Order: sequence, then structure tokens, then C-alpha cells
Amino acid sequence: MIQEETPLTNEDIRLLKTAGRITGIRWLLILLFTAITLVLATLLLMAACGRHATLYIPVSAAWGVFLAICLFMWRSALKQRSMIRAGLHTGKKRLLRIRIKLLHASPKGDLQYISATNDVIDVKATLPDKTFFYEQRSSYHPAIVRNIQGMAGQEVVLHISTAGNILLKAEYPHTPFRETTARISNDDLQLMKEKQSTLVKLFLTSCTGLALILLLGGIAKGYYSNLYIVIAVIYLVFFLLATPAYYVYNSYSQAESKIIIRGKVTEIISTMRPNRGTGDIYYRVGDRLYLVRPIENLGTKVQAGNEVELHFIRKRNGRPGRMLYDIKC
Repeated sequence: MIQEETPLTNEDIRLLKTAGRITGIRWLLILLFTAITLVLATLLLMAACGRHATLYIPVSAAWGVFLAICLFMWRSALKQRSMIRAGLHTGKKRLLRIRIKLLHASPKGDLQYISATNDVIDVKATLPDKTFFYEQRSSYHPAIVRNIQGMAGQEVVLHISTAGNILLKAEYPHTPFRETTARISNDDLQLMKEKQSTLVKLFLTSCTGLALILLLGGIAKGYYSNLYIVIAVIYLVFFLLATPAYYVYNSYSQAESKIIIRGKVTEIISTMRPNRGTGDIYYRVGDRLYLVRPIENLGTKVQAGNEVELHFIRKRNGRPGRMLYDIKC
């Protein structure tokens, strides 16, 4: 194992800054539990002032539980943020050059690189963020990895922050990849229009449902009004989901070119729980990670070491958008 220390690059600094933010579902859950804790605290104060013993005991018990959960979530989030941001203060990273023997995901969700000389390197993973429509962002988030596949016998250079032990990059020197652009084919266009057609049907169904619910609600003159409200809310949710999705996929169908990434898959990282369909899968091609959530799943079983082609819609800013499909070469 060869080790050296170098300054952080601009890309490393951007990764640590974005990964140190509290965003997404975690931020929403923290806000939700904080709001519930404050509401319960207000009710507890009202019960104490009004001397309502019947309310005081259950409200105080609920407030204690939510306060404990809230404090744990804030402590965990701030600790993680502090650990990641600590890598920025040193301004340096370690470069470890090893030959891989094994790759593991630890029970805690960290990555373990085991070298040919049986050195074990534990690092914390950061993965690219994604949008609601499964477009890969340029920002990152700390992730719990459930599974990782790699190529035994390959040489890799691990870029690790000196503080926080964050994996900034896994660079495979002898596995180049190529990025090219091509025109959108008729098959690509047909695929996007089929997806858009599904959203149009959902959109029209929700609009029709809303109209029927309002009509039936007016005819009922107040009878079963609660049931109509519940059904109307469900249709409204469909409407709110379908509308932005329709415009996003409509912009896809207007794209003129796509980005094709061709190279060898050096790592397959999964946040998916065993026997469950929740989570994401990323391919590392060369030293870059790509979210694998294609519009059309061709059903090809890709293993680490396979040569692949990843086809992405090319957005107006020149960056890859949603993945169209992946091909095992």
C-alpha cells in the first residue's frame, strides 16, 4: 500500500460542502418531529395551566417520547455534518494506492477496501443526489451502503479526506471510459413519448375524477361529504404529481441529442436493502458514479468488470439528464 498526502481539489471541496448539508427526506423528518414536539409542548403547558390531569399524563408521555426522538435526530445530523465539514478545515486528503483483494459493505453501511496484503481501509461513502424524477445531481449526500461489488486484482487509488474518513473518489488508473454525444434516435423518442403518454392518461384521469367528485358532491347536497373530500384529495395528489412530471418528460421529448458513457464497470454500489425494492444502484465507470434508474429497463444483468453503454438524455445545459437505458456490451 502506497500512501501520500495532497491538497483538496475544487471538486473535493464541493463534494464535502454539499455532503455536509442536511437536506432531503432527513431534513423534512427533522422538521416534522420538531414541529410535533413543539405542538405537544404547547398542549402540555395548556394542560398544566388548566390543571387538566386527564390530559397532562398522556400529553407529557407523548412529549417525552417525541423530544427524545427529536434530540437524537438533531444530534445525529449535526454530528455527521461536523464530521464531514472537518475534512474541509484540514484542506488535505490521503491518497492510498492498493491492489484490491475484496470489497465489503460493513454492517454500519461503510465501505471496506481490503488490499492484496490484507490491509483493511474503512471509509464513509458519499453518493450523488437525485431529483424527484431520478436525474442525477452534481451535489452529494452521505449514504449507507448495503452492498458493493468490485473487481479483484485491480489497482485503485482511494482519495480519502484526512478528517472524517470520507471517500472522495475511487480512481482506477487502467480502466478508461469514453463520453460521447449522439442524436436522439426514433426509438429513443418513441420511448420518451410512451412515458409521457402514461403521464397524460394519469393527468386526464385525475382531472376527470375531480370533475366527477365535484358533480356528485353537489348532487349529494352534503350527504357523505367527508367521503367525497377524501377521494377528491387522492385525485388532487395524482394531479399534482402528474402535472410537473408531464412537463419534465415533455422537455425530454424535445431534446435533440443524448450523452453516451462507455467503459468498464469498476464498482456497483447499492443502497438497496436485501429482499426489498427500496434504494438506489450506482455504477462506477472509470472513477465516476452514475445513478442507474433507466426509463426502460432492458433486464440486462451487469456485473463489475462488464463493459457497458449508459445512454442519458442531454439537457440544455449540456449535462446528462434521466437515463434512457443501459446496455451490457
